[in-house]
Amino acid sequence: MDEGWWYARGEDRQGPLSVAQIHERIRTGVIDAQTLVWRAGRLAWKPLHQVEELMLPGMRMEPVLLQDFGPAAVREAPPLPDEQPAPDHPMPAPQSARPDPEPWLSDGPLEAPAPQRRDPGLPAAGPWRRFFARLFDVWTMCLPAGFFMAAVVGRIWPAFGLWMENPSSTPTLGIIFLPVALVFEAIVFGLFGTTLGKLLFGVRVRLRDGGRPTFLQYLGRVAWMYLSGLGLGIPFVTLFTMGRQFFEVKEGRPATYDAKRYLVQAAGTGVLRTGLAVTALAGLVAGVVFINQREAQRSMRFYAGFEWTNPVTKLRASIPRGWQYREQSNTTGDVVHTFFSDTVVAVFAVEGGMEQVSLDEYQRIWAMAVRPSMELDARARPINVKGRLGLQMKGAMTADASRHVDATLLKSGTQVWRIVLVGTSDRDPDTAATAALRDLLFQTVPAAAPESTPKGNTI
Repeated sequence: MDEGWWYARGEDRQGPLSVAQIHERIRTGVIDAQTLVWRAGRLAWKPLHQVEELMLPGMRMEPVLLQDFGPAAVREAPPLPDEQPAPDHPMPAPQSARPDPEPWLSDGPLEAPAPQRRDPGLPAAGPWRRFFARLFDVWTMCLPAGFFMAAVVGRIWPAFGLWMENPSSTPTLGIIFLPVALVFEAIVFGLFGTTLGKLLFGVRVRLRDGGRPTFLQYLGRVAWMYLSGLGLGIPFVTLFTMGRQFFEVKEGRPATYDAKRYLVQAAGTGVLRTGLAVTALAGLVAGVVFINQREAQRSMRFYAGFEWTNPVTKLRASIPRGWQYREQSNTTGDVVHTFFSDTVVAVFAVEGGMEQVSLDEYQRIWAMAVRPSMELDARARPINVKGRLGLQMKGAMTADASRHVDATLLKSGTQVWRIVLVGTSDRDPDTAATAALRDLLFQTVPAAAPESTPKGNTI
């Protein structure tokens, strides 16, 4: 009979192992001083810390309560591999050994019953497999994280939303997005027991007793990984921390955020899974390259300025640096041209079919139409726009009085053009920079003799 040692984790038994193999499992955190151990010739399982030859220096020696494994699980010794009966036969009852006042020290023979068959444990996932799964998860979870930051945080804090649009914010946004993306990853894992990256690359995360981590347990794992594995997302620090964890796993040791608690295993990979993983990874790389190219173009336009063509009049304007442009639709479905900086949003739009409507009449009608979203002053004042007379109104957004509004109207033939400036955080949107932008945009509106000089009547 093999005289090696066995150990029990839950209902799982592993062995026979040599003393050196037991010591290696202690060092890697697979077992500890409280793990129950047994060897052939012993009638009872004992905590490891009660077996002197298995202890390593510095291990704690406190007593533990034995788990109730049942009479046929732990109190009876595990079998040798060549003594297992066929799985269809009933379990034989153990033969009783001779009485002994100290069964642990007994050398009497023991024939143990066959245990229930269990699936062999999966091998540990290698560092490259884990790296690609992590890379895929971080990038895919950045999508809902970015949407959350823009749609929720940006709506609550408009200044932050505008700052996010600034190309200079990109490095800092990466650091901010990372913990939010990890929270979304924990939510996905809590719901489905895996993530897209782990599913594609065949990586399983389990507790050491074989159970699936809960949402809170996995959230704690990614929080510790964010600190010790990803280095808070700080460049160069991340390179160092990821490199350290990479070589830990490569040497067969668990990552520091997995030690003594989690098992990261490699599931089987077939042709289909491998093909899907390669395709997904190639798509991810292509997507990242495309995003970086667009970001580079956006940065160039932001820092150097750009030429903008009015799609209605086909006249062009040279927009100075510091502005970005996006074509959008308003609540009525009309196309509007949005220019924005760090502190101001400028919305440029046109409305046609105003042959019989004076600018004063349009101003009154428009001010009443936009009242649900912005409160404008009761009186509009005439303003000179490059030699043409328009009407200017000031006010604030209805939902947030700290966001000031400056609106300018200009009529050209049968069209009325308007530019609405909205500031953030109590900032006055009517500045030298916005006045220059207003003049440039109105220069793309052809001059036409007005039917009458606007008076700026009281609404």
